[in-house]
Amino acid sequence: EEMIIPFVTKAAVQSAAALPQSPAAFIAAIPRGGAVAAAAAFDMGLAKTRLEGLAYGTVTALITSAALNLFKYADGENSKLMANDRFNNILKITLGILLASCVALGIYTTAIFTIIGIYSKTALGMGQTTDFITFFNSCEKFRHYGFRSFVACLASFSISWVCALLLTYEEETRWWIALPAILVGVMGFLHYKELFALASTLIYSSSCDM
Repeated sequence: EEMIIPFVTKAAVQSAAALPQSPAAFIAAIPRGGAVAAAAAFDMGLAKTRLEGLAYGTVTALITSAALNLFKYADGENSKLMANDRFNNILKITLGILLASCVALGIYTTAIFTIIGIYSKTALGMGQTTDFITFFNSCEKFRHYGFRSFVACLASFSISWVCALLLTYEEETRWWIALPAILVGVMGFLHYKELFALASTLIYSSSCDM
Protein backbone atom coordinates (compact mmCIF):
# COMPACT_ATOMS: atom_id res chain seq x y z
CA GLU A 1 0.00 0.00 0.00
CA GLU A 2 1.02 3.57 -0.63
CA MET A 3 2.66 4.94 2.50
CA ILE A 4 5.10 7.69 3.32
CA ILE A 5 8.85 7.36 2.85
CA PRO A 6 10.61 10.04 4.87
CA PHE A 7 13.27 12.28 3.39
CA VAL A 8 14.86 13.30 6.67
CA THR A 9 14.85 12.36 10.34
CA LYS A 10 12.84 14.08 13.07
CA ALA A 11 15.90 15.93 14.28
CA ALA A 12 16.60 17.17 10.77
CA VAL A 13 13.04 18.40 10.37
CA GLN A 14 13.22 20.28 13.66
CA SER A 15 16.45 21.96 12.66
CA ALA A 16 15.23 22.70 9.15
CA ALA A 17 12.06 24.29 10.50
CA ALA A 18 14.11 27.26 11.65
CA LEU A 19 15.43 27.94 8.14
CA PRO A 20 14.12 30.89 6.07
CA GLN A 21 11.45 29.80 3.60
CA SER A 22 12.17 32.12 0.66
CA PRO A 23 14.98 31.09 -1.75
CA ALA A 24 16.86 34.38 -1.27
CA ALA A 25 16.78 34.21 2.50
CA PHE A 26 17.66 30.53 2.38
CA ILE A 27 20.78 31.17 0.28
CA ALA A 28 21.76 34.14 2.42
CA ALA A 29 21.64 31.96 5.52
CA ILE A 30 23.96 29.25 4.15
CA PRO A 31 27.28 30.98 4.91
CA ARG A 32 26.43 30.96 8.61
CA GLY A 33 27.77 27.85 10.24
CA GLY A 34 24.58 26.43 11.75
CA ALA A 35 22.50 26.96 8.63
CA VAL A 36 24.80 24.92 6.44
CA ALA A 37 24.25 21.76 8.47
CA ALA A 38 20.51 22.35 8.65
CA ALA A 39 20.23 23.00 4.91
CA ALA A 40 22.16 19.85 4.14
CA ALA A 41 19.80 17.83 6.33
CA PHE A 42 17.14 17.85 3.62
CA ASP A 43 18.04 15.60 0.69
CA MET A 44 16.61 17.20 -2.44
CA GLY A 45 17.65 14.20 -4.52
CA LEU A 46 15.58 11.83 -2.38
CA ALA A 47 12.61 14.17 -2.52
CA LYS A 48 12.73 14.36 -6.33
CA THR A 49 13.15 10.59 -6.59
CA ARG A 50 10.14 10.11 -4.32
CA LEU A 51 8.05 12.39 -6.50
CA GLU A 52 9.15 10.53 -9.63
CA GLY A 53 7.82 7.39 -7.96
CA LEU A 54 4.31 8.86 -8.05
CA ALA A 55 3.96 7.91 -11.71
CA TYR A 56 0.64 6.14 -11.22
CA GLY A 57 -1.18 9.00 -12.93
CA THR A 58 0.74 8.60 -16.18
CA VAL A 59 0.19 4.84 -16.34
CA THR A 60 -3.47 5.18 -15.41
CA ALA A 61 -4.06 7.83 -18.10
CA LEU A 62 -2.83 5.36 -20.73
CA ILE A 63 -5.05 2.60 -19.33
CA THR A 64 -8.05 4.94 -19.32
CA SER A 65 -7.43 5.80 -22.97
CA ALA A 66 -7.31 2.11 -23.88
CA ALA A 67 -10.49 1.46 -21.87
CA LEU A 68 -12.37 4.13 -23.79
CA ASN A 69 -11.50 2.31 -27.01
CA LEU A 70 -13.11 -0.87 -25.67
CA PHE A 71 -16.52 0.76 -25.24
CA LYS A 72 -17.37 -0.16 -28.82
CA TYR A 73 -17.58 -3.80 -27.71
CA ALA A 74 -20.22 -2.98 -25.09
CA ASP A 75 -22.72 -1.34 -27.44
CA GLY A 76 -23.66 -4.55 -29.26
CA GLU A 77 -22.34 -3.53 -32.67
CA ASN A 78 -19.68 -6.22 -32.64
CA SER A 79 -21.96 -9.02 -31.49
CA LYS A 80 -25.14 -8.85 -33.63
CA LEU A 81 -24.90 -12.54 -34.51
CA MET A 82 -25.46 -13.40 -30.85
CA ALA A 83 -28.11 -10.78 -30.06
CA ASN A 84 -30.38 -13.34 -28.43
CA ASP A 85 -27.62 -15.06 -26.50
CA ARG A 86 -28.16 -14.52 -22.76
CA PHE A 87 -24.49 -15.14 -21.94
CA ASN A 88 -23.46 -12.59 -24.54
CA ASN A 89 -25.84 -9.99 -23.10
CA ILE A 90 -24.46 -10.60 -19.61
CA LEU A 91 -20.97 -10.11 -21.00
CA LYS A 92 -21.96 -6.78 -22.58
CA ILE A 93 -23.48 -5.51 -19.34
CA THR A 94 -20.46 -6.68 -17.34
CA LEU A 95 -18.10 -5.06 -19.82
CA GLY A 96 -19.98 -1.76 -19.66
CA ILE A 97 -19.85 -1.68 -15.84
CA LEU A 98 -16.17 -2.59 -15.77
CA LEU A 99 -15.22 0.00 -18.36
CA ALA A 100 -17.21 2.73 -16.61
CA SER A 101 -15.46 1.84 -13.35
CA CYS A 102 -12.06 1.71 -15.03
CA VAL A 103 -12.43 5.17 -16.57
CA ALA A 104 -13.76 6.71 -13.34
CA LEU A 105 -10.97 5.16 -11.27
CA GLY A 106 -8.41 6.22 -13.85
CA ILE A 107 -9.56 9.84 -13.77
CA TYR A 108 -9.46 9.86 -9.96
CA THR A 109 -5.98 8.32 -9.81
CA THR A 110 -4.57 10.65 -12.45
CA ALA A 111 -6.03 13.73 -10.79
CA ILE A 112 -4.86 12.82 -7.28
CA PHE A 113 -1.22 12.14 -8.15
CA THR A 114 -1.00 14.99 -10.64
CA ILE A 115 -2.24 17.51 -8.06
CA ILE A 116 0.12 16.16 -5.38
CA GLY A 117 3.03 16.30 -7.81
CA ILE A 118 2.28 19.86 -8.93
CA TYR A 119 2.02 21.31 -5.44
CA SER A 120 5.02 19.34 -4.15
CA LYS A 121 7.26 20.54 -6.98
CA THR A 122 5.99 24.09 -6.50
CA ALA A 123 6.99 24.00 -2.84
CA LEU A 124 10.43 22.57 -3.65
CA GLY A 125 10.96 25.09 -6.44
CA MET A 126 10.24 27.92 -4.03
CA GLY A 127 12.65 26.52 -1.48
CA GLN A 128 9.87 25.76 1.01
CA THR A 129 11.27 22.40 2.10
CA THR A 130 9.55 22.38 5.48
CA ASP A 131 6.18 23.15 3.91
CA PHE A 132 6.81 20.45 1.32
CA ILE A 133 7.43 17.85 4.03
CA THR A 134 4.30 18.90 5.89
CA PHE A 135 2.19 18.86 2.73
CA PHE A 136 3.53 15.51 1.58
CA ASN A 137 2.87 13.94 4.98
CA SER A 138 -0.64 15.36 5.07
CA CYS A 139 -1.40 13.79 1.69
CA GLU A 140 -0.71 10.26 2.92
CA LYS A 141 -4.39 9.24 2.95
CA PHE A 142 -4.89 10.63 -0.55
CA ARG A 143 -1.89 8.68 -1.86
CA HIS A 144 -3.35 5.62 -0.16
CA TYR A 145 -6.72 6.10 -1.89
CA GLY A 146 -4.98 6.88 -5.16
CA PHE A 147 -2.93 3.70 -5.01
CA ARG A 148 -6.00 1.58 -4.27
CA SER A 149 -7.77 3.28 -7.16
CA PHE A 150 -4.78 2.51 -9.40
CA VAL A 151 -4.89 -1.20 -8.53
CA ALA A 152 -8.67 -1.33 -9.05
CA CYS A 153 -8.25 0.39 -12.42
CA LEU A 154 -5.73 -2.26 -13.49
CA ALA A 155 -7.99 -5.09 -12.35
CA SER A 156 -11.11 -3.71 -14.06
CA PHE A 157 -9.24 -3.15 -17.32
CA SER A 158 -7.76 -6.66 -17.29
CA ILE A 159 -11.21 -8.23 -16.88
CA SER A 160 -12.68 -5.85 -19.45
CA TRP A 161 -10.11 -6.98 -22.00
CA VAL A 162 -11.14 -10.61 -21.53
CA CYS A 163 -14.82 -9.70 -21.89
CA ALA A 164 -14.08 -7.78 -25.10
CA LEU A 165 -12.29 -10.81 -26.55
CA LEU A 166 -15.21 -13.08 -25.70
CA LEU A 167 -17.62 -10.67 -27.40
CA THR A 168 -15.50 -10.42 -30.54
CA TYR A 169 -15.46 -14.13 -31.42
CA GLU A 170 -18.07 -16.90 -31.38
CA GLU A 171 -18.52 -20.45 -30.12
CA GLU A 172 -15.44 -22.29 -28.82
CA THR A 173 -13.08 -20.06 -30.78
CA ARG A 174 -13.55 -17.15 -28.40
CA TRP A 175 -12.48 -19.24 -25.40
CA TRP A 176 -9.27 -20.30 -27.12
CA ILE A 177 -8.58 -16.70 -28.09
CA ALA A 178 -9.25 -15.41 -24.57
CA LEU A 179 -7.37 -18.22 -22.81
CA PRO A 180 -3.90 -16.54 -22.95
CA ALA A 181 -5.36 -13.31 -21.56
CA ILE A 182 -7.07 -15.21 -18.74
CA LEU A 183 -3.93 -17.17 -17.83
CA VAL A 184 -1.67 -14.10 -17.89
CA GLY A 185 -4.26 -12.15 -15.89
CA VAL A 186 -4.44 -14.79 -13.14
CA MET A 187 -0.66 -15.15 -13.03
CA GLY A 188 -0.28 -11.38 -12.94
CA PHE A 189 -2.73 -11.09 -10.04
CA LEU A 190 -0.71 -13.61 -8.01
CA HIS A 191 2.55 -11.81 -8.82
CA TYR A 192 1.10 -8.38 -8.00
CA LYS A 193 -0.08 -9.66 -4.65
CA GLU A 194 3.39 -11.02 -3.88
CA LEU A 195 5.06 -7.76 -4.93
CA PHE A 196 2.73 -5.74 -2.71
CA ALA A 197 3.53 -8.02 0.23
CA LEU A 198 7.28 -7.68 -0.37
CA ALA A 199 7.08 -3.91 -0.58
CA SER A 200 4.98 -3.73 2.57
CA THR A 201 7.42 -5.93 4.50
CA LEU A 202 10.80 -4.76 3.18
CA ILE A 203 10.27 -1.09 2.33
CA TYR A 204 7.40 0.54 4.15
CA SER A 205 7.69 -1.33 7.45
CA SER A 206 11.37 -0.28 7.74
CA SER A 207 10.80 3.40 6.94
CA CYS A 208 11.56 5.88 9.70
CA ASP A 209 9.02 8.29 11.11
CA MET A 210 9.49 11.93 10.29
